[in-house]
Amino acid sequence: MKIIIDGSIYSSAPSGGIYRYFNELIPRLSAFPDTEVKIFTQKQSAEIPIGNHIEITRDNLPTGSWLPEGSLKRFLRSHKRNLQSYILQKKFSGLKDSVFHSSYYTPSPWSSIAQVVTIHDMISEIFTETYNLAHVRALRESKAKCLKTASRVIAISEQTKKDLQKVYNIPASHIDVIYHGVDFDYFSRVQSPIRQKEILEKHSLNRPYFLFVGGRLHHKNFKGLLKAFAHSKISNDFVLAVAGTPWNEEELSLINSLGVASKLIWMPTLEENELSTVYQKAQALALPSYYEGFGLPLIEAMAAGCPVLASNSGPFPELSQDAALLFNPFNENKIEQAMEAIVKPTTRTELIEAGKKRAKVFSWDLSAQQHFESYSKALKK
Repeated sequence: MKIIIDGSIYSSAPSGGIYRYFNELIPRLSAFPDTEVKIFTQKQSAEIPIGNHIEITRDNLPTGSWLPEGSLKRFLRSHKRNLQSYILQKKFSGLKDSVFHSSYYTPSPWSSIAQVVTIHDMISEIFTETYNLAHVRALRESKAKCLKTASRVIAISEQTKKDLQKVYNIPASHIDVIYHGVDFDYFSRVQSPIRQKEILEKHSLNRPYFLFVGGRLHHKNFKGLLKAFAHSKISNDFVLAVAGTPWNEEELSLINSLGVASKLIWMPTLEENELSTVYQKAQALALPSYYEGFGLPLIEAMAAGCPVLASNSGPFPELSQDAALLFNPFNENKIEQAMEAIVKPTTRTELIEAGKKRAKVFSWDLSAQQHFESYSKALKK
């Protein structure tokens, strides 16, 4: 089998969950017998996994990144896409036993090759406050085109599958639910006391802390968490450590109005090799999102032995089962109560043990095997 992957995620968003998803899958897929992975991406992109059965083709066309956004750039971008499609058609047409898998909603240039698309979430369809933004509208259009031509659809949770069926009317028989995995050995491994101290000192984590990681877009409900933390009985004993982008003006205004500036720690550069320690030393990971497609931090934290408190919406109940403390994300009092409950030693101990057991269910090896099976179904169709 030849698996052709459009590596757009390596140039458009070389970090985050989707980037890690393909980094984990590509080397595992290439290890299957009689399998080759062919990746095409832009000239400038993040590092892509390499291996004996992995071929990387880079686009040498000018990027035009220096041009200002406007009609000229959109015009040139459109013509570049057409030229890229022509080049790719010439390169890969006629390949037998081939499957195309886009890394981020790129419609296949080949009508004769089976296409598989992974739906990572349905945020652009569900949250109406961003519905008419140009980039959100473009994302929906690309996603719809991929779904229309896909031989198989991969959903990363049962929740995503349900949303796909509801919004796009995709038959259940057309969808394969495949969970992400977690590197359990890495996240559960305890680093030396000296290294732990270095990491904690680097990020000023010198007080007991709750942890929030990832983006802070509207659906992440960070403001709800912030208000709940500010009003909770534990805010004098704990700080809230936040990894991600700098505070925006609206967040700064809220932080000042709540009077919690001194109780927040912002971590601008949380490296991959620091993540396990930051999880392990946290009082708990807080996931207050209204909705997610999956939620990698949830299973990473469970593998690390970090208790998780998460919203009872989206895929979190499905993924955590009884291994997380769930709350209603639309009710700040419920978030507050959950934060106060999770500091109890017996509750923490129970969640840590249940979380470690549950995290072992999520395997990248199993995920790769299920992807291979999905590709095989696409070829048969």
